[in-house]
Amino acid sequence: MDEASELLNRLLASMIKGETMSLFHKNPGLMDTADGLARRLGRIGASVEADLEDLVDLGILRKKRIGRFEIFSLDRRKDMEIQEILSNHFRSIR
Repeated sequence: MDEASELLNRLLASMIKGETMSLFHKNPGLMDTADGLARRLGRIGASVEADLEDLVDLGILRKKRIGRFEIFSLDRRKDMEIQEILSNHFRSIR
């Protein structure tokens, strides 16, 4: 499986990932905890944690400890790289 296909599979694996990415794209400067992001998405904190960690693993989100909180934010550079990879992939299959 090529890089773009793997990215697509991981990004489309859950509704929460799509909702999270939409939230960060609408609010690129957003910084929040897993519980805070869950509330913004109308979900329970524990239900978003695995998807947030996968987005961190992909590099799209950053996770930083501030005091006793883990804060998530968008890595704009990596997000643009992934958008470019996916854009090139879709262009190549046309």
